[in-house]
Amino acid sequence: MKKCKEIIEKSIEDILYYDEENAIESVVKTVFETILKCERQDHLKASHSLGNKGNGYYTRIARSVNKYFTLQVPRDRLGLFKPIFLDAIKEEESQMQDLAFQMYVKGLTTQDIGDVFENIYGKRISKTSVSNITKEFSQQRDAWLSKPLQSNYYFIYIDALYIPVRRDTVTREAFYIVLGLNRELKREVLGVYNIPIESASGWGFVLDDLQRRGLKHVLMMIADGLTGLKDVIKTRFPDTQIQSCLVHKIRNVLMRARSKDKAELTTDFHHVFELENPNYCLQEGTQRLSLFIQKWNRIYPGLKTMFDDAHIPYYFAYLNFPHQIHRMIYTTNWIERLNKKVKRTTKIRNAFPTPDSALSLICATLMDFEETVYKYPVTAFKSVQDILDLQLEKTFVFEKNGDSF
Repeated sequence: MKKCKEIIEKSIEDILYYDEENAIESVVKTVFETILKCERQDHLKASHSLGNKGNGYYTRIARSVNKYFTLQVPRDRLGLFKPIFLDAIKEEESQMQDLAFQMYVKGLTTQDIGDVFENIYGKRISKTSVSNITKEFSQQRDAWLSKPLQSNYYFIYIDALYIPVRRDTVTREAFYIVLGLNRELKREVLGVYNIPIESASGWGFVLDDLQRRGLKHVLMMIADGLTGLKDVIKTRFPDTQIQSCLVHKIRNVLMRARSKDKAELTTDFHHVFELENPNYCLQEGTQRLSLFIQKWNRIYPGLKTMFDDAHIPYYFAYLNFPHQIHRMIYTTNWIERLNKKVKRTTKIRNAFPTPDSALSLICATLMDFEETVYKYPVTAFKSVQDILDLQLEKTFVFEKNGDSF
């Protein structure tokens, strides 16, 4: 007790002579180190019979009111001293590591992260440290990518985005992303896959993996007009409906038109693919599409070839569902908006050093979005959920001891 009292008295003298510029930090640093010294003194007294003694100090970063400083943590010769107060310091280190990783996944380079840490903490974090932090995340990422899936989903949206990555040279490679609306009415990222070029066969690999992880039934998949994709989907999910993204379709149509015609052409297109009208049906839609093609094909020959008769049902698949949700299922906008979030993060980098590093950054962004935004049900579907469940039940044959409603 006498020794601890001497430590406190000496610390009070130190506090009285701090420099004015760093007044608060000096006081806090002295108080922190005093607590640690007293803790060690009590520990040495308890372990005196073992011949234990003090053995210098090691450093830890601690936070004061305005900045971070280096804290001298006392240690003992036998390595038995574990100060309780150090738990708070370790929490600070954990927060620093979390901050470093968050900056990394937001697109900052290791150089940027080092600069930030030097300004805030007065300590530079090395590239190796950032690498070690990201390795820990890789285990979480792989578990997330291979998680078991629910058997039944109402809707699944698929799309690919291109990110520049280096193998032997830098090239933009495709990352396939799958987004689903599950039976809790929550949006869920079902998978992210790096296959350098987007193709129907690539999507076949993705769909095979989704089935391997438990996916069995989907009411409808929404995708763009990639050649061969519909056949790939039908091979694996023969009873699943397919909606060709109408936003992609109008974009492609407008690319063939003069600027002066685009407004009228867009209005006519929306008249063909009418939304939220409970009385609108495939037959009327097909008639309107025929008139649309006749009108505009006279001005732009070749437009007719953009609407293959065999694919017309895929343009109007949204009409097979309640009109209240037409705007959420006639296009891939849901997943395209998600991909834009990813691109905002990845565009900070000119290129990723490896495909794996790009995959980590994409997954971290999507995991964060899933935990913050997608954790809430999409209430717009609530009023029609019973109808969707009935459609699932009528469309697919469920095993008595398997999937149930």
